[in-house]
Amino acid sequence: MRVLINGLPLFAKRLADELQKYDPQSSYIFLDTYNSKWAQLLFFIYLPFSDCVISMNGVTDNSGSLNLVLKWKKKLILQWMGTDILLAIERFKNSNIDRKYIDYATNFVDAPWMMEELKSANINTEKLHFKFVEMNTIIEKYSSISVMSYVAQNRQDFYGMDEIIQLAIVFPEIEFSLYGLEKAEKPITENIKLYGWVSPKVFQEKLMQTPIFLRLTKHDGFSLAVLEALSFGAEVITSFKSDFGHSAITFDDVPKAMLQAIKEVENRHFKPNLALVEKLQIEFKKEKILYNYVKKLKEIVSK
Repeated sequence: MRVLINGLPLFAKRLADELQKYDPQSSYIFLDTYNSKWAQLLFFIYLPFSDCVISMNGVTDNSGSLNLVLKWKKKLILQWMGTDILLAIERFKNSNIDRKYIDYATNFVDAPWMMEELKSANINTEKLHFKFVEMNTIIEKYSSISVMSYVAQNRQDFYGMDEIIQLAIVFPEIEFSLYGLEKAEKPITENIKLYGWVSPKVFQEKLMQTPIFLRLTKHDGFSLAVLEALSFGAEVITSFKSDFGHSAITFDDVPKAMLQAIKEVENRHFKPNLALVEKLQIEFKKEKILYNYVKKLKEIVSK
């Protein structure tokens, strides 16, 4: 089986690499057709000899690469991610959504709320996870209550900067470490520390040492950062409903969720949430996720 994978490079390349290691009898090729003319040419060359194409992004407008998939009548998977869902809903409301790839493809999401959102745009999906957790080193005990989050420099409002600033005011004794952000657009308190971009290794080391992680985005897919934070035993506060963390759906919910997260950490005497880590390692075990993904791929290809 030969599978071409394009779309968002961060996820597409990682998935291709992991599937290749798990299923070496098949061929999984990542091609960054979004940013590379050479990749577009290779896509054109490889496509006739491929069984399936995975787009790590839902597509609701015209795509030269996916037009070729339809022309050659190859199997197509759209793996919806997050922002692409907002775009689909907006285009559906404005009656300018292009459905030709949606109706042709098998459509996957990896979170139940994404399924409901796409249903509002008349897009039916199946849930299929592709993100997994690694076996991480878990700290024995946290030194204090502290908080961290990721905030993109150019999308501060989207990543919940207002909510974070408010939390820092309400909890002045707690340090808030923000990564990805070098300069805040609004005034911040002294207990908010900005670290800018850091390597994944440094980010994970900080996750291991921090008992509370915030993900207060205006919209989200199934966040890899959330999954990583949970895998280290952190209490996670998210702006969407979750089976694994504290939900803060409205602005007023955020400090309440924070108090609950602090209480959970203190009740465990500052130890990580090992019960949750164990649950995640079962549900999001790497071998399990990859097995199910390859199984589903082969089912689709064999039809």
